[in-house]
Parts: sequence; structure tokens; C-alpha cells
Amino acid sequence: MRPEFTPRQIVHILTPSLFALRNRRRAADRVDFLRAALFGGITLLFSLGIFAGFYRVLVYIGQFSEFTAPLTQQILATVSMFLFTVLLASNVVTAYSTQYVSEDLSLLASSPVPLPALYGARLTLTLFQSSWMVLVFSFPVYLAFAVTSPAPFRFLLAVALILAPLLIIPAALGTMITTALISVFSARRVRELLMMVGALFVVLLVLLIRTQQPERLLNPSSIYDIGEFFSAFHAPASPLLPSTWATDLLAAGRQAEPFPWFLLFLLYSTAAAAVVLGCWQARALYRRGYSRAQEALPARFTTSPLVDRLLELAARPFELRFRSLLLKDLKSFLRDTTQWSQLFLLLALVVVYLYNFSVLPSNFTFATFYLQNLFSFLNLGLAGFVLSAVAVRFVFTAVSIEGRAFWIIRSSPLSLRDFLWSKFWTALPPLLILSQILTLVSNHFLGASRFMTVLASVSILFVCFGIVGIGVGMGAMFPRFRFENVTQIAGSTGGLLYMIVTTSFIAVVLFLEALPVYFYLSAQYRGDPLDRPLLVTSLSLLAVAALNVAAVILPLRWGQRRLAALEI
Repeated sequence: MRPEFTPRQIVHILTPSLFALRNRRRAADRVDFLRAALFGGITLLFSLGIFAGFYRVLVYIGQFSEFTAPLTQQILATVSMFLFTVLLASNVVTAYSTQYVSEDLSLLASSPVPLPALYGARLTLTLFQSSWMVLVFSFPVYLAFAVTSPAPFRFLLAVALILAPLLIIPAALGTMITTALISVFSARRVRELLMMVGALFVVLLVLLIRTQQPERLLNPSSIYDIGEFFSAFHAPASPLLPSTWATDLLAAGRQAEPFPWFLLFLLYSTAAAAVVLGCWQARALYRRGYSRAQEALPARFTTSPLVDRLLELAARPFELRFRSLLLKDLKSFLRDTTQWSQLFLLLALVVVYLYNFSVLPSNFTFATFYLQNLFSFLNLGLAGFVLSAVAVRFVFTAVSIEGRAFWIIRSSPLSLRDFLWSKFWTALPPLLILSQILTLVSNHFLGASRFMTVLASVSILFVCFGIVGIGVGMGAMFPRFRFENVTQIAGSTGGLLYMIVTTSFIAVVLFLEALPVYFYLSAQYRGDPLDRPLLVTSLSLLAVAALNVAAVILPLRWGQRRLAALEI
């Protein structure tokens, strides 16, 4: 029987992408290596944390022989089902871009490349792009199981055996789901649906995990607490699920039992069948779906009279020269579903951030006046970091998001100075509201004093101006007008430098305010009058205000010069 496509055909189709990757690696400069080292370090720290958490739980479970086998099986089932679900959701979203809207598809779709070979190449690309991060962070989990296993090498062998089909099956299924959706619905509608569902999935997953308070696993008081925790994440145990087959294989390898070879045969045969079915589906539906993916979607929502009136009402407080640009930015934001989905993710992180403070037990040993206010002061730095994370996605990208149409801005009567200030005033109000919510709510849960609450609220107000000014200015200094996705701008070298600069800026603000906070806490502890702390606090806030003025003015000036010198 003749195969639908061969590995040689896939390699030939992917060769230009591999060459482009090699050329980017050769052209990398010192900043690129610094960014790779920083990301590698962060990944290593997260991996070590995951390994330490699972290792500690598994070692503790191992002390209770009557619970070890069932609880370990439950944890393995939960991990396998979680990975399979995340891989499936990731492949559904990734397949849209790799299969239908990637820039090189216009050449491939018009070339005499056999459709099955094109499907196999794009499936391979989808698999790698959607699975590498899950694979990296699942490695410390399986390593913890191997280290605590009676037969570590046999367990690692089981992991190696199930890895390929456990990656291929969700990739093929995800591609088939995306192709089926595009053949029925408008391609742009499918894109919006995938983005919204993906964001909702991540939000619900984060909230579900956080509400179960997984920190109990790092300090378990009894084995029954762990059993109760994992029972909340009881994974489906249907014998028809590939994750169940993988769990049984891993459990057998961990206990040094004979491998259930039939389950391994089921995994590999299911993976092969999923690829073949996906190829047959592509023969019937791909051309139609690719054609529909090139169609533009009418912007019905942002062209309705009601939305127009609401947007004009929101832009009315701004000057006339800023108003048209603000209306354009608001309409672009409402039309771009990717920005909505990432906004939901960031809001979910904010909810989790505040939830962490709400679940602090009242009998904490550090719940004293001194430490309550100290944590309130340190929380100022955490809130600033959260604002920086939001700003790198929505403020730093504000200039680059103009894209290839930036020449219209340059040729318009609007000066570059007014253009940058328009971006500044557009981004500032939402971050100001978010900063006050973060500070006031978290201080309420911490039980901070009125002095610390007011100090934190005023300080984060100043910091917000600096974060927005640095974001717009550095976004103009490191513009990227050619991009496929806005996240590429935030993840660029300029975005990395922005996070480093804003983190340093927040650290300087904390340093300037450390002395008045120390005087205040010492005066409260000793019962001294507050005249000296109030004077030092006033001077400190003046220094912070001066620092923020510089953080706003200087980056905007430097960004204006960079844009003026840029050749369009």
C-alpha cells in the first residue's frame, strides 16, 4: 500500500523553514543571546520548582504503603489527562495559523506540492510549535516520578515509549477539529472562536487549580488532605482514552511490572490512524478551508451606531488632535480577538493574585502589625510587576501595532510628539484603575494600616505614570512594524529590555520609600510621634514624583528621535 506522504517529502517542504531558523541563529547578536540565557534561566527555575513540588509530595506519599499505589496512580492519571487536554487545546489553536494563515502558505498552496505531503509538513510544524513548551515542563514531573520509583530506568523507558503517540494523537485531532470548523464556519469567525475558547480554557484552568490551594501539597498535615486534593482533580478513567493507556503503561514501568504491550500497540495504531484520517479529511476540505481563510470579515460590531456613540463618548475628554487616533485604537482593539483573549488571561492572573491574599489564614504566625505593613510595602513591588506584565503587552506594543500603515501617521499632520503622547494618554487610564484595584484590595486583605494603604496607593499612582511612559517610549525606540502576531512584539528584544528597565525602576521606587516606611513602623512600635516619618515620607514622595517625571519625559523624547530617524 502506497503511503499518503513520506518523511523525505516533509523534510523537503520544511527545509526553507529550517534554513530560516539557522540564519536567524547565525545572525543573533549579544542581546539575543542574553534574552535566550534569561529565558533559559527562568525555564530552569520553573522546572526545578515543579520537580521539587512533585518530589516532595511523592516522597511523603511513599511513607504510607497502603496509600502509595492508588494515590500515585491517581496523580499519574491526572498528569496524563492534563497534558493530553492541554496539547489538544494548543493544537486546535495553533493549527489555524500553521495550516491556513501562515505567510509561506501562499507559495506552497500554489506550487505543485502534493496535498498529503503539504498536510504532513504542516502537521509536523503544528506539533512542534504547540508541544515543545508542554514537553519541557512535563520533563521535571516525570523525572520526579522516576527518582521516587523502585525502577527509575524502566519508568523512563515507559515515558520514552508513550511520548511520540501522546504528542501525535492530539496534534492530528486538533488539526482535524480546526479543518472541520473552517469548512463549516467563516475562517475569521473560527479564529475568534478559537482564541476565545483557548483563553477561557486557560482562565478556568488557572482558577480551578488555584481554588484547590495546591500549596497544601508542599506542607501536608495528613495523607487524607492529599487524597482529598487529588480527588477534586479526578481524571476520567475511560478505557477508550489514550491518556488512560499511557497511565497504565507508566504505572507498570514505575512498579517494575511487565509492560501491557497491547496498550502500547493501541497508542501507536491510534496515532497512525489519526494521521491517516486527518490526511483524508485534508483531501476533501483543505482547499475550501484555505480559500475561506483568505476572506475578510466585516466589522459589524464596531460599525454599529451604538458602539460609535459609546466610543465617541469615551474619547470626548481628550483633545481634538488625539481624539481620532484614540477612536482608531479603540476600534482596532475591539476588532482584534487576540487582544481580547490575552486580556482575559491577564485579568485571570490579576484575580489569582488577589485571591492569594484573600485565602491567607488568620492564624498566620507573621500576622503582626509590623509584618502586616512590611508585606503591604513589599506588595507595592509585586503590584508594579503585575502592571509591567500588562503594559508590555498593551503599552509597549502601542507604537508597533500600527504595522505597515505607520507611513500614514508619518505623512499626516499629526507630529510624532503628539502621536506618542496620544498613545500615552490612551494607555494610562486603564492602568491607573488596575493599579488602584490591586493595591487597595490586597492591602485590605493584608490588614495594612491607613498610612501604608495611602502610601501604597499614592506610590503606585506615580509608578503607573512611569511604567506607561517607559512603555510608550521604549516601544518607539524598538519598533517592530512587521509581525504575524502581536505577541511577537511583546516577546522581542525590546520587550525583554522593557521588563528589565521597569523592574529596575520599581526597585528604585521601593528603595526611595524604604526609609520613611522604616521610620513609620519604628515610631508605631515604640509609640513615638509621627512628625519625622511624615516629613521623610513627603520628601520621599517628591523624589518618587521627580523620578516618574523623568521616566515619562526622557523615554518619550528618545522614542520620538528614534521614530524621526526611521526610514519608512
